[in-house]
Amino acid sequence: MPRSRRSSASIPARSLSACPGSSPGWARPAAPRRRPWPSAASRPWARADGFALMAIRARVDRHKCIGAGNCITLAPTAFDWLAGDYGKSDVVGPDSVDEEVLRAAAFACPTAAVILEDVSELLPWQLRGKTGPARRVLKTFMFTDIVGSTALVEALGDEAWETMLRWHNTALRELFTAQGGEEISTTGDGFFVSFDSPDLAVAAAVAIQRRLAEHRASAGFAPGVRIGLHASDATMIGGDFSGKGVHEAARIAALGGAGEIVASAATVGESNRTSDPRSATLKGLSEPIEVVNVEWR
Repeated sequence: MPRSRRSSASIPARSLSACPGSSPGWARPAAPRRRPWPSAASRPWARADGFALMAIRARVDRHKCIGAGNCITLAPTAFDWLAGDYGKSDVVGPDSVDEEVLRAAAFACPTAAVILEDVSELLPWQLRGKTGPARRVLKTFMFTDIVGSTALVEALGDEAWETMLRWHNTALRELFTAQGGEEISTTGDGFFVSFDSPDLAVAAAVAIQRRLAEHRASAGFAPGVRIGLHASDATMIGGDFSGKGVHEAARIAALGGAGEIVASAATVGESNRTSDPRSATLKGLSEPIEVVNVEWR
């Protein structure tokens, strides 16, 4: 059975190091020593109860990785096979598992290719937006995405694409903000948004698809957008969210096509018209989930 590929959007940041030839007498540094996890007293970014706000960052040393796959077996949502190279593993979602699981996956690597870095060693720009108290919250997450955006850029040209994208961004922001949606991030041609209730998220998604359809009918064109919705608890740190529920929401969105709203069945209330529930296997997650298509026409 072929191993799954993972999105290039989740390629981890490369570590900062000197390069050969950067200065006379350069020599490859020795491998760093393994260190015990520091106590809470030495971690000012940890809460008094020992809960780390952003405890560690994971990366894979591809020169050491031999493709044993132990990390993927132990933490399939945090690690996956490197796209284009099935003999190497890569980090795809370290926030989807507890710290203990991440450390167990690193320890299980026979060549110590999985490297965990203390947050205190990261640079200030890497910590930006991650400070503040961490808490578990219940939210409904929305992911949107323009389908076939690469082909669309090529067909329209850069100038027309930018004009269309500005209209798209303005329209979507207006509609999800009207339903109380909070923009968490944008991917360039899509949004990650949180809502306080499933009903508000569904109302925003329906309004978005209807606005796109109206513009398509009146102006002759509007991009095809897919939308995914999922209600789940997640860890909130500052203005950002992490956890399994966020990954589930993104994977649910990926199931949709242009003009579709796909939601986990448990998210959509009985007052909404939907397709019959179906079981879907989400990439990187072991348990299937029931999803539906929300009717908006």
